[in-house]
Amino acid sequence: MKRTVLFATMALLFTVFATNVNAQEGNRKRIDLKAQDLKESGANPEVKADRPATDAPKTGTRGSGPGTCYAYLHNYTSYTIDIYVDGYWEGTLSAWGDAYVATGTGYTTMYGRSIGKTKEWKFNGATCNSYLDYYFY
Repeated sequence: MKRTVLFATMALLFTVFATNVNAQEGNRKRIDLKAQDLKESGANPEVKADRPATDAPKTGTRGSGPGTCYAYLHNYTSYTIDIYVDGYWEGTLSAWGDAYVATGTGYTTMYGRSIGKTKEWKFNGATCNSYLDYYFY
């Protein structure tokens, strides 16, 4: 009898935890970004702060908004891409690589620029409650 009760309890707990882990997948949204030719002529309005040139500690917060949003980046190109969230450099995505950026829930733009400054990827109007997947093509 004790074995039956123990087995039933374990099965119920496994079901509850397995359901909670998979429930987050429903909040993911896929955004496909196509490369455009970048025409560099003066300052780029999409970039407010470029990649730091020193090892000075970064000040400020992780981004606008009260919560945390995870932007998952998937690079399906042969370009190495600098990533900007709301105009601020957040990292570099290797060719054919994947990475993620933790931001605030209030960010609105995702911008990518090849390190050779020949291609760019833009997305405006991001609203993130938990997870967004950005695919760079």
